[in-house]
Amino acid sequence: MKLAYKISLAVATALLLALFPSRGRSEQVQRFDQFQVHYNALSADMLPAEVARQYQFARSSKQGLVNIAVQKLDGTPVPARISGTATTLAGQRTELVMREIREADAVYYLGQFPVRGRDTLSFKLDITPEGSARSFALTFSKNYVTD
Repeated sequence: MKLAYKISLAVATALLLALFPSRGRSEQVQRFDQFQVHYNALSADMLPAEVARQYQFARSSKQGLVNIAVQKLDGTPVPARISGTATTLAGQRTELVMREIREADAVYYLGQFPVRGRDTLSFKLDITPEGSARSFALTFSKNYVTD
């Protein structure tokens, strides 16, 4: 793959993922001590085909993605250890496998999970920013409607 194409794909991906939190709802951010965590969950069919291929995510309305970015309060990206679950209203729990994505100066984490029918998923994440002596609990929920 040509270098110019790789760079433009990386920039396009970073811009696309930066827009995800603002789609449908206002950007979701939670502050923990000297860190801020940007987060969102979305349907994986919103990913452009080339981005899904590059990062090997299933592009489907029956799959969801959780998107997490940790930053210092000044906006500096911070690597982190992130683990967590997505749980349906019926109590079906999926362990999230978070994949670190680094592009240019950006560091963010994506995890995929199944979505079936109409449901509300509750997310519980444990986030430990690099250099932090403590971890932080982030919880939120998202409504889904699939075909």
